[in-house]
Formats: sequence, structure tokens, C-alpha cells
Amino acid sequence: MKRLTVSRSENIKEQIQLYFSGNDEAKYIHRLHALLLFTEKEAESCDSIGLLLGHSPRTISNWIKRINESGNIESLRSKKQSGRPSRLSEIQRQELRSVIVESPEKHGFTCNKWNGKSLSAYITAHYGIIMRTRTCQRLFHQLGGINHAQAGVSEEAQSGKKRKAPNPQNPIENEKH
Repeated sequence: MKRLTVSRSENIKEQIQLYFSGNDEAKYIHRLHALLLFTEKEAESCDSIGLLLGHSPRTISNWIKRINESGNIESLRSKKQSGRPSRLSEIQRQELRSVIVESPEKHGFTCNKWNGKSLSAYITAHYGIIMRTRTCQRLFHQLGGINHAQAGVSEEAQSGKKRKAPNPQNPIENEKH
């Protein structure tokens, strides 16, 4: 039988990898397939399977070690990563959501739009928690506070249109833009 080809294979490959990266169950099945390949194809190594599936040989090796240590395929499931706990309670985060839709001037600040610095000052004043500007910028984004108008981005930048440079030889054309 003649070998088939996948049209736009790079695009399809990217879509598959994006699906795997955003779906825990798909990651689990992907890992199971890697181990199935490894067990069925004795000539294959961690290097070749990693290359085939887009992982490092160390990753494939780690999956095999997890299976060997636990004796159970469930060990390949992704575990919830807790990360550092938030310094703000959920109630405080909810309060901040409603605060950032209002003008900073309403809360005693002289700036006309919220940013990381003003949000940091607000959190320190109201909750007694000191947070750095960059952390507050991240928090501001997580709370849904960033939109193009608040960030001071022009309408042209919002739409993705680039401004055409003026043409010194044709002033009429310049007036159109």
C-alpha cells in the first residue's frame, strides 16, 4: 500500500500538541501511548520515542520509572500543582474585582486609570498586605482589569492595524489616514 501523506502536516501537528498541552486526560493517554510504543517495540529507545512524540528522552525515562515504581498506569496522570498560595483571600479578590472597574479617583488616587502601582498602594492601604508592582500587574490581569482602553492602547493597536507612514510626496493621501 502506498504511504499516505497529511496535507498541512506542521499545522496539524501543532494543533495536536496544543490539544495535549491543554487537556489532562489527553496528556495521560499520550503518555500511555508512549509507554505502549516502548513496550511493543524493543528496538525503540527513550531517545527515538521522545523524538517521535516531541519529548526529551529524560521525560520518557521518567514516565517509565514512574510506572516501574508504582506498578500502576495511574501514576502517569497529571497531579494538581498547588503553587504558592495567594496572599489575598477570595473575598478580598472579589472586592478588588469590583474596585478596579471604578475610577481610582473614587478611592483617593490621583491617577485616572488603575495600574500595578496604584493597585499595590490600594492593597497596602486597605488590607495591610504589601505586594510589589509587578505582582499587582499580574493580579490586575487575572481579575479581568486589563482591556485596551484601560491600558492606554490606541484603537488602531486594538484592531491590529498598522498606521501608515506619511508620504511627503502625496499630501492628499496623508489626509486619508
